This record gives sequence, C-alpha cells and structure tokens, in this order.
Amino acid sequence: MRREEILRLLRIQEIDQEIERLERHLRKVREERERRERELAGVCEEETSLERKEAELTGKLRSLREKLSEEEDLLEKTERRMLAVRKDHEYRALLREKAKHEDTILKLFYDIEDLERKISEFREEAERRYPLLKRKAEELREEIEELIDEESTVINRLKNTKEDREKLIESIDEASLRFYNEAKGRFGTTIIAKIEEGVCTGCGMKIPDVLFSKLVRENSIERCPSCGRYIYYRL
Repeated sequence: MRREEILRLLRIQEIDQEIERLERHLRKVREERERRERELAGVCEEETSLERKEAELTGKLRSLREKLSEEEDLLEKTERRMLAVRKDHEYRALLREKAKHEDTILKLFYDIEDLERKISEFREEAERRYPLLKRKAEELREEIEELIDEESTVINRLKNTKEDREKLIESIDEASLRFYNEAKGRFGTTIIAKIEEGVCTGCGMKIPDVLFSKLVRENSIERCPSCGRYIYYRL
C-alpha cells in the first residue's frame, strides 16, 4: 500500500478514535445528567414529603379539635338535660353520660396538646430542611443545565466529525478502505500504530532493533512483526 494511502487511513483512524472518544464522553455526560436528575427527583420528593407530612399533621389536629368541639357540645346538652330530669335512674344515667364526655374531652385535650408539640417540632425541623433542600435543588438544576449544554456540544462535535469522515472516505480507493474496515474488525480503532521507545503502541510488543533503526532512519511505514499493524516512528 502506498504511503499516501496509509496516511489517509491514518487520518481516518484518528477521526474514528475521536468519534470513539466523543461517544464515550457523550455516554458519560448522559449518565451524569441522569444521575443528577434522579438526585433532583429525590430532593423534590423530600420537599413534597415534608409538605404532605405537615398537611397530614395539621389535618389530624383539625379533626381532633372538631371532635373536641363536638364533645363539648354534647357535654353541654347532657348538663342541660340533667337539670330537667326528675327521676333518679334517669339522672344517674345522665351522670354516667356526662362522665363519659368529660373523659373523652380530657383525652382529646391531651391528644391535641401532644400533637401540637409534634407539629411544633416538625415545623422547626422543616424550617431547617427547606432552605437546604431548596439550595440543593437549585445547584442540581444548574448542574443539569450545564450537562445538557455539554451534551449538545458533544453531539454537534460528533456530527461534524462523522461528516468529516464521510468526506475523507471519498478520497480513498475501495481496496484501501476495505483493508481498513477488515483491519478495524481485527484490531479495533488502532490499525496504524506509532512506535514509542521501540514498542508498538498497538500491541505493546517491542519490535526488533533492526526494524526500529529502519523506521527512525528512513522515516518509513512498516508492519509490526507481532500484530501485523502498520507502524511508524514519525510522519
């Protein structure tokens, strides 16, 4: 294969490696964005959970107060009825009814007092948590926006790089391109490897000293005796 063709293939290889790098980077950016989005959803869920909890507690308190008001009304009615009865057994029955309402009212007072304390403690904790959650949500939204912008940039670079590849392919003959595609299937995106410190960067094997001297002296392109890749020292 002529040197000019190998140099064109090397350029395609560089583009393919850039495409591979961009695709890896794109996957990483998307994974990071999705992770941030899941984290943001968790923060929003915690905010919603705090709101639900407060609504639940205040709803329960309202219900207890309504029950207390009902019991107080019933107690008042019972006391009025006690003033009107004349028979002893009816009066004793109303006394029992009154005691029952009083016990219920006392229990409701304790329940309301306990719940008001819990609501106060909850609100103190919520007031501490809300600013932290809000700040965290803002930070995550900013990070997500940055990742979306980066994702868009990488997608555009990837698109342009692939277009450059298509244009370059038009200048390469079919035989060379067929060789490149077959070699790519065997070697991956490194079919033309640079020699560094006497070692093929494609397979990691040291090449013979004679071959290395030729590459340095003649600035030629040869084949690696270990892996079969085209190798060069400098171009």
